[in-house]
Amino acid sequence: MASLPDVTAQAMARLPRREDPASKEADVTLVSTSALVTGERTGRSLDHLRPLIVIVPAADPHLFETATRHPADGYLMQAELSAPALQDAIAQVRQGRLAVPDTVAAYLLGRSRGDGPVLLPQLQRLSSRGAEVLSLLVTGASNKEIAHSTGMSVHGVKRHVSALLGQFHSPSRVHLVSLLLQSGAIRADGLPAAPTPKVPAQRP
Repeated sequence: MASLPDVTAQAMARLPRREDPASKEADVTLVSTSALVTGERTGRSLDHLRPLIVIVPAADPHLFETATRHPADGYLMQAELSAPALQDAIAQVRQGRLAVPDTVAAYLLGRSRGDGPVLLPQLQRLSSRGAEVLSLLVTGASNKEIAHSTGMSVHGVKRHVSALLGQFHSPSRVHLVSLLLQSGAIRADGLPAAPTPKVPAQRP
């Protein structure tokens, strides 16, 4: 993965030049969730840096909560950070639009619906085999145990696990399992969480 300065330089080089290069009103600041936390602890507001885009390091509910409780003009997942993605986000912000990737949008939608499971769009895109491996992974099964249960080779399981880590932007199996359990989308036994039942409205 390219460094943020390199990605930023490439993205800015591809953006069309503004009519007034001396104007700073459309400049965009990139900040990390750790910078937001530091600002909170020191009582320092980052409003003067706006418009700003928050870089979210991983698809973790706690990081989403940190990133979205501050006023921002856009968000980017660090795992999806590339010159074209940053270029597109900066262009949207300069046009006065909110740049929000699917993962962050799904979190915000899930949060707005109440205390139910946080929607993880990656779950909707899994193949049947990927979902099977994921459910076993959540139970704490090893690669060998997953291979025995699914009839796959250990090497095949490793490839599936690696693909899952990439899909969910997780650095490790532990982080992925924690993410899924904290989101409420999957239970500790590997089964999908039951949707929160809706109580019918009482007629007066």
